[in-house]
Amino acid sequence: MSRTLKIAFWATVAGQIILLLAFIAVKENTVRTGTSVLLQTVPIDPRSVLQGDFAILDYKIAELPQWAKDMPRGQTLYVDLYEVPNGVWLAGNYQLEKPSSSRVFLKGTINSRGRLSFGIDTFFVPEGTRHIIERATDVKVLVAVNSSGSAVIEDLIVDGLPFDPRKLSQPLRPPEDANLPPGQARPLSGRDELIGVDKFIIEVIGDTLQFRNKVMFALPDVEIAVTFNNSSRINSHNLVIVQSNTKGEVAADGMEAGVANGWVSMGDPRVIANTKLLEPGATGEMRFMAPSPGVYEFVCTFPGHALTMFGAFIVLDPVTEIAPKRVP
Repeated sequence: MSRTLKIAFWATVAGQIILLLAFIAVKENTVRTGTSVLLQTVPIDPRSVLQGDFAILDYKIAELPQWAKDMPRGQTLYVDLYEVPNGVWLAGNYQLEKPSSSRVFLKGTINSRGRLSFGIDTFFVPEGTRHIIERATDVKVLVAVNSSGSAVIEDLIVDGLPFDPRKLSQPLRPPEDANLPPGQARPLSGRDELIGVDKFIIEVIGDTLQFRNKVMFALPDVEIAVTFNNSSRINSHNLVIVQSNTKGEVAADGMEAGVANGWVSMGDPRVIANTKLLEPGATGEMRFMAPSPGVYEFVCTFPGHALTMFGAFIVLDPVTEIAPKRVP
């Protein structure tokens, strides 16, 4: 290969890498700075032989208004969004002109099926696990929306819980030979390991803004002891357990409470329990009585961290020992 061809080859490779890094940077910036929006969707079940299993997500807001039904494929429409009390965002106005950047909206294009595509219409899953989504009775998608109307999928919410193939494809009860305390069930956590119904160790993944544990299980009226390890070298974090669908509001009010209160509003009735604000490398604890059966949340309320640092705190029904569905 001549010197000229070598230079051209490596220039092409470098260009592709730069484009890929730019694409990733745009996605990460959208997740970091965008508005988190929960959208109702119905999954369709195709299969890509080359790329493994995936679901095509058909959003409720993708339905065209009557006045746009005859518009051509590829036509751009902007969907103005608003949030309803159950946390889902619905379509307000459909319009041809881009809304003000102060509004939350999605940019869509009309596809071949006469519906809107938003660039968040596919969700890849490990091979052999699509049946989890197929059999679900309710599927929602948490997306981050930036000021230009572009969106990135943050998580899939299947029957009220974050999508996790290992958790959803296994029974909640552990093997019979698991080392369990008498009279208690110890369910499998969503992502990592068997964790107790009364003692938990929650960790941060290094300097990333993520909890290692995404799901905690408990039984009602049991004293819960949580040890929280902030393994970050640079970031301060707290751990706050809150009522369902309130983590965003609690975090917002925590910003007003300020660092002096550990970014948690004093006396907030939505807060079930919380640790103090932990400096990098520090460990904290909290003890509280588990509430009634239901799906609650845990979150870090340090400004900006709530967008990615959250999980589900599930209190099981003591009779059936299964997770109740999230209350809308």
